[in-house]
Amino acid sequence: MLQVLTETWEARRARTEILEQRHPFAAELLRLFAALLPIQEEAFLDARTAPPAPGRIAAHVAERVVPRIVDATTGAGPERLAEEIADCLDRSSAQAIVAGWMFGDEQAPAERYLARAALSPVLEALGPDAAPAFHSRRDPRHCPRCGGPPQLSCFKLAADDLASGGRVLVCAMCHAEWGHPRMTCAGCGEKSGSRLPVYSELGTAAGERGGVVRGLGIPGKTDALFPHIRIEACETCRRYMLNIDLAADAQAVPLVDELSALPLDLYAREIGFTKITPNLMGF
Repeated sequence: MLQVLTETWEARRARTEILEQRHPFAAELLRLFAALLPIQEEAFLDARTAPPAPGRIAAHVAERVVPRIVDATTGAGPERLAEEIADCLDRSSAQAIVAGWMFGDEQAPAERYLARAALSPVLEALGPDAAPAFHSRRDPRHCPRCGGPPQLSCFKLAADDLASGGRVLVCAMCHAEWGHPRMTCAGCGEKSGSRLPVYSELGTAAGERGGVVRGLGIPGKTDALFPHIRIEACETCRRYMLNIDLAADAQAVPLVDELSALPLDLYAREIGFTKITPNLMGF
């Protein structure tokens, strides 16, 4: 079991390194993410070995993880982010910031970043044991484990590894996955295909509506930058999320690949959609 858990973190590290080289426009964010990963892995393993009680999660994270996230961000992140985090900690305690993210409070971007970076590995380690700490939302659009919002969607590999399988949503808070119908908005529940456009560099599949995303590539190259990622939008709530298709790229690590897809986020924003949940880096 420990080997499997270690492989999860190794896969994230390896994919981050690959995408940092592949996508220079995302290199700064990916370098920061790479600096966070060893801290998050240690926090994960620590929580597996000595799990905090549900009522102590925010205090545990504030005491044992937040200071190291602050140090890593100061060393590897943008100067402005480090300054904003320092300002946040001057105004509020680390425990209050973590608890605010846990319970869905309105937060400044730097507060959300700090809370997410520190809390997610602990929740990931605790799994279902963390559930008593949350007042979970009981609907298909929120995580059945912690009630968190979805970060992204993913097409899993089918049994024959040649085609896309079922669609899952990935929790922004604890990274748990749960099944969700393909033709249903993860933001508002809209089910009409005519209201659910899809945008990608490769266009749409049969029965879908949407458009081709153009102009993302490097000048002189025609290959798609993100052949395995698409924008799933909704014209009812005007929100979107990114989808990672593991049949199109079995080496993808959804949490990492989503961070690297800045041009798709910018495109979605330009055509009037707002992301259901901005990622760890705020995009």
